[in-house]
Amino acid sequence: MNKKIISVILAMMLTVPALASCGGNKTDEDGSDVNVTEQQDEVMPTFMYFVSNSDADFDAANKVVDELKDEYDGKVNFNIINIDENPDAVNSFPVQGQTPMLIMLNTSNDISALSPKCSDKEQLKAAIDAAFEG
Repeated sequence: MNKKIISVILAMMLTVPALASCGGNKTDEDGSDVNVTEQQDEVMPTFMYFVSNSDADFDAANKVVDELKDEYDGKVNFNIINIDENPDAVNSFPVQGQTPMLIMLNTSNDISALSPKCSDKEQLKAAIDAAFEG
């Protein structure tokens, strides 16, 4: 079931931006092409963080993530995935042996950071802040 949820999330991440760019040329009342520049809607950035119980700094990494959740409450979606409790995540994401791993999605829903073996709070904050710029 979790594999299906992750697959659906990935499919949505890939499909929504493609659909947003659909529509082709716009026409006015007489059928003439109108040059319209469409701006893609911004979404709330998503902080996807993969951990494993066997991570050397498992407790410290979880503490850092909890602090970031408090700091960015309402501004960033946090999705924390323990690959030991969610082994299907390993099939969908290349995280085996790379945890803790951050995949940060920016306001355009594009990957703005991919950081394996990352549990440094300042580095994680920088990735979150950069997601608002991209």
